[in-house]
Amino acid sequence: MYLRNVLRKLVWVFPLGVVAFVAILCISLVGCSGNSDIANGTGSNAGETEIAGIITATNHGKPLVNALARVWILDEDSMHVAYEDSLDNNGVLEIRSAVLGEKAPVQLLETRSGDSLSTMRWVNLERSPEQTLSIAASESLKGSITNNGAAVEGATVSILDKSVVTDANGNFEFNDLPAGVHYAFVEGYFGKFSYQMETGLNEGATTNNINLADSIFTVVEDFENWKKQTFIGKSFGQGWWFICTDSLQGGGSRASAGVDSENLFVSGDSAKSGKSLHVSFDIDEETPGHYGVIGFTIGDDFDKAEMFAFYDLRKATAISFDARGSGKISLQIAKRSDKGEREYHESYFVTLTEKWEHFTFTADDFDTELIAVNAINILVIDDTEIYLDNIRFDGISPSMWPSLGMRF
Repeated sequence: MYLRNVLRKLVWVFPLGVVAFVAILCISLVGCSGNSDIANGTGSNAGETEIAGIITATNHGKPLVNALARVWILDEDSMHVAYEDSLDNNGVLEIRSAVLGEKAPVQLLETRSGDSLSTMRWVNLERSPEQTLSIAASESLKGSITNNGAAVEGATVSILDKSVVTDANGNFEFNDLPAGVHYAFVEGYFGKFSYQMETGLNEGATTNNINLADSIFTVVEDFENWKKQTFIGKSFGQGWWFICTDSLQGGGSRASAGVDSENLFVSGDSAKSGKSLHVSFDIDEETPGHYGVIGFTIGDDFDKAEMFAFYDLRKATAISFDARGSGKISLQIAKRSDKGEREYHESYFVTLTEKWEHFTFTADDFDTELIAVNAINILVIDDTEIYLDNIRFDGISPSMWPSLGMRF
């Protein structure tokens, strides 16, 4: 009981302080300013602007003009443009709420400034200008489609308004995409499914290499393009990681690395795929309620949600991940109860070995419904070494994810 009380303070004080520090929600489109009074949004000399509702700001008084802006609606098996427009001479974009109809105000905003600069981000179109996006150079995205190891030729892969077809080796490539995490729809003889894919991945990363034999899943984290945010959090400006121990309360336990450490990741033979997180906990058993935690939020501050406060994970068949190491770990979730109170549920402990294993936890393992979940943590109470990779929400299609967000 003491440990759980300590973790309650830990989960809701420490990580949310981190969130408050980094999640400055303002939609700013940042580019390179020219010397003229108006930054031309049709080429590489784009300026900076902020968009939310119908309000924009400027970069040193120079509005970004003529940049194309599109609001996308994400459905279960496709995406379509609700409407598109250009920023006017004052850098203003008018949001046509009537076009959205009964659709949720949180939608995907894409902005293109000429051929070289673009940006993309889920935004709340009803809020004042307090969400951030940086316009940057467009990037390529490469990947492959296989089925139980066999290349899938002729599959159509669609991202935004672009489509490509896999070659004889199952490979595909996109050019000139906004940098970041994309919702990709793959269609062929097998049907049509959505996946998450990311631009600018390092060599050896497997995120964009899809095996059709896998069951439906949403990637929470693969650690390839580490920005202290979870993979699913990058689009929404949420999902912040933390690593800490009872030292926050004056205890003697320590972690070998924090989220800023250069030694946080391993690659090569030590990794599951691409990069894997690696941290050791030296637990001081003389400290009452000793613990170590690796965790992340999937929603904004529990009481001051800027985007989504928590997510409804009842459609998830499981929370799963790959891990190896030594010692024992438990999975903990933080959620909102039916009465609006905060609740914390831990699974049973599992023992790590030197061999990579895939661990799966269902709602029954937490003895609760996975509704209104805000944070997920890996808990240790003894000396433990953890290698961690490929965290997933099984049973949830990526295209379903935005619709599962919950606000007050």
